[in-house]
Amino acid sequence: MEIIKLNPRSIEPEVVERARATLLKGGVIAYPTDTVYGLGAVVSDQAAVGRIKEVKGRSENKPLSIMVQDFAMAEHYGELKPGAERYLPGRYTLLLRKKATVPPWITPNDFVGVRIPDYPFTKALMAGLPEAVVTTSANISRQPPVHSVADFLAQVGERAAMIDLIVDAGELAFNPPSTLINMSG
Repeated sequence: MEIIKLNPRSIEPEVVERARATLLKGGVIAYPTDTVYGLGAVVSDQAAVGRIKEVKGRSENKPLSIMVQDFAMAEHYGELKPGAERYLPGRYTLLLRKKATVPPWITPNDFVGVRIPDYPFTKALMAGLPEAVVTTSANISRQPPVHSVADFLAQVGERAAMIDLIVDAGELAFNPPSTLINMSG
């Protein structure tokens, strides 16, 4: 596990590139978002996604959301409905009817949660990735979300060793996790 500092007021390209390279090599990252700290791995890497579930203590059959860079990428994974642009990018997760491009280890049902970030770091990270990233809050399941790396490390304890890279942007504003908007019907 490696921790690198990020200045949230001036996103350093080398930090973004390090996180992107970690993801593309099958790694798991903890990173700041526009809501809380999150955990991420590319959707195509079943082993990395499995490590996220293990860190969280999350059931294998509980779905995970994905983060995409734009509406074109969102449409690759889910069926977008008119009105989606009212919520994204931003602090919302849209529940969409999933397409066959969503691997079964992401969600066992017919739906997928999709986010387009509106946070400088995650926007920069997604801009250079060819696929979606699993995104879930960086806390143990059924525990409060974390707003700092120190809180994350205290909560996950020894499980932190399963994270390849932690991007530390300091204490995040105390925002709630993303709001789920059901657009699957």
